[in-house]
Amino acid sequence: MSVPARFKWLKEEDRFAAYPVGSILSDRLVWIAPYHPVYQSWKWVASWEGWFTDSGIAAGKQEAADRATEAWWKMVQTEVPRDVDFDATRIVAQVLVRPIPNSLFSEDGAFLQTVLWHLKNVFSEDIANGVCAVRVVDLVEQLQAEIETRVTAGELARKVDYVPQKMRRRRR
Repeated sequence: MSVPARFKWLKEEDRFAAYPVGSILSDRLVWIAPYHPVYQSWKWVASWEGWFTDSGIAAGKQEAADRATEAWWKMVQTEVPRDVDFDATRIVAQVLVRPIPNSLFSEDGAFLQTVLWHLKNVFSEDIANGVCAVRVVDLVEQLQAEIETRVTAGELARKVDYVPQKMRRRRR
């Protein structure tokens, strides 16, 4: 693989490291270090916390640096993984102060169910007592209608609500 740029490697206490997006962001780096379990081998790591980590063992120092560099440039071309729970809770947290995102109803059904679950978790008591903000009640109704439409169309499986039954003791 041809790489767009080589890194400036810095000698650290027990390794050589390069910081492609600046050394202030120390969780986004590539590094190489001697790998002691195997004679004259080097461990390499390309890592961006929360996005990707790739590592391996190379026969020599230059090979380790090349592999780490290639891994970095390969991995930064991938999509950042989405934190679905964070996105859903962010929408719920902002529902009273910001309009809902225009793209909400184009999301997949599982995401809509997650948002609805969080809304009910936060606002169910207020909705039951009739003191909830109109925009929250409207959003809950819209989400329920959209989820029902998708269930009817077969795009989404109906979630089974588990309601525990009272335990009855048998007399002996």
